[in-house]
Amino acid sequence: MNGYSARVRVEQSGAAAGQETMATCVFVVEDNADLNRDLCEYLEMCGFDVVGCDTGAAFHRALKTKSPAAVILDIMLPDADGYELAKYARANLDCGIMMLTSLAGMDHHLTGYKSGADVYLTKDSPLSVIEAALRPLLRRVGRSENEAEAELEALVRDDHWTLDMLNWTLSNSDGNSSTLTATERTIVRLLVEANGAWLTRPEIVMALGKADTAENCRNLDTAIRRVRQKVLREVGEELPIRTAYGRGYAFTSSAVIVGVPESA
Repeated sequence: MNGYSARVRVEQSGAAAGQETMATCVFVVEDNADLNRDLCEYLEMCGFDVVGCDTGAAFHRALKTKSPAAVILDIMLPDADGYELAKYARANLDCGIMMLTSLAGMDHHLTGYKSGADVYLTKDSPLSVIEAALRPLLRRVGRSENEAEAELEALVRDDHWTLDMLNWTLSNSDGNSSTLTATERTIVRLLVEANGAWLTRPEIVMALGKADTAENCRNLDTAIRRVRQKVLREVGEELPIRTAYGRGYAFTSSAVIVGVPESA
């Protein structure tokens, strides 16, 4: 099967646990025949009921016979825009939405999340990572509406950061704040607006108006390290900016941005 079975043997560690989701239906909407087949077969081995669709039209036809608990969407389909399919799914289906695409830029991430995606992954992600991201997404979808609303209220009430663009401050839920420099304010804003998505160092550097060079990427690392230390010292809480090798940075807590001028 062109190397597929060998890859499954390496990544199959999560398959046994998949027995608990035997009836969970997942749609895979992907026009690349090889990737569609590989992903469908792998998720089936993990215990999912998988429906493969190679076009947007096939996706809509499949909805007439099954209701997915999650959909995995490509963006560039031959007859449809994946962003529009995500908007349709968010408005009409009670399901989780994962975008799996070759478009890796920050703008594409943001558009994906604004279209309704819960998870945004690139196609170079291993099958095991895709499955690992799918399981918590399905658990969130499977909760009762009251549970979801209660969690959202708790986030808004007790566990969010506030970036004040007008006063140049970052505050935690207790009201403790730290004054940021212009560069720090922009970095934090970029990460918060990414809504939990990973931004690579080059993406952040270029958004700051600088060239994508090794020196500027090192300067970015230094700036983030310093703002982490400052916030911990002045606010008394660790700044929820996480880093991962090969992925970049992500803001991993809920946050709101206030004081944005109308012209911004």
